[in-house]
Amino acid sequence: MDKLPKFMCIGAQRAGSTWLYQNLKMHKEIWLPPVKELHYFDELRAKPFLCERYKHHLRRRIGANKTAWRNGGWSLGDFLWDLKFFGLPRSDRWYSSLFAHGRKLAAGEVTPAYSILPASVVAEIKRVNPELKIIFLMRDPIDRAWSQACKDLPRVFKTSMSQIPRERIIAWFNQEWCASRSDYIRSLRTWLAHFPRSQFFFGFFEEIVTQPEDLLLRLFAFLGVEKSRKFVAPTARQTINAAEKADIAPEYEYELARIYEPKLAILKEVFEPYPEHWYQRCVTILNRRN
Repeated sequence: MDKLPKFMCIGAQRAGSTWLYQNLKMHKEIWLPPVKELHYFDELRAKPFLCERYKHHLRRRIGANKTAWRNGGWSLGDFLWDLKFFGLPRSDRWYSSLFAHGRKLAAGEVTPAYSILPASVVAEIKRVNPELKIIFLMRDPIDRAWSQACKDLPRVFKTSMSQIPRERIIAWFNQEWCASRSDYIRSLRTWLAHFPRSQFFFGFFEEIVTQPEDLLLRLFAFLGVEKSRKFVAPTARQTINAAEKADIAPEYEYELARIYEPKLAILKEVFEPYPEHWYQRCVTILNRRN
């Protein structure tokens, strides 16, 4: 259990975590596993060995290994990691062993779904890894939810967003699973009840868009690795894992503003300046309807 990760990015979904994963891998003192989202604490820890998440990871890693072999970038280290990940029984000790390659580095994992873990699981993470540093990225809840919808709903309904019935989209926005992903205050209350604020790094999607180099340098300092622009890739300003773009209709924008305005009224008192802008956007949208 001496190989536990030094840091963990817990969210939010569609707020730049894939961008973060790709760019942190560029630093010589940081190590991340070949699988971006391990999902150990929310799925693999409790579900059967051959669960859907296991099969999903397996399909992706088989594809990645084939592509790397064809392109001459195949890694024996990554392949041995895959054998451990897919072939050994899961336990907290197994989870710890996944970071053995990064023992002398700042090792971490990026799993946005951890932002909505129940308090009991967060308490267990604190018990086994009390010094863990936590990265939490946030995005305007309206844009985050719409981006998630544009990515997931066409796959679920097997058609374009314009063809999905209005009531289905609105119902999806109001599902607990979807709404909780943008309820940053609730997530932070759960995590801050177990970890001190000094162990948190808060970043915003706007920073990724407008000043990605400065965000990464701030993060390097937080992680205790060399704070140098030489580890900021020239591609840091490129969008990664973007959903298919579609303009949000006023009716959906209003529904999302209605859902998130009360939550943003609290969030803007905790962080600045971006949550204040998000809140004012909600107020403007709601007033436009009245």
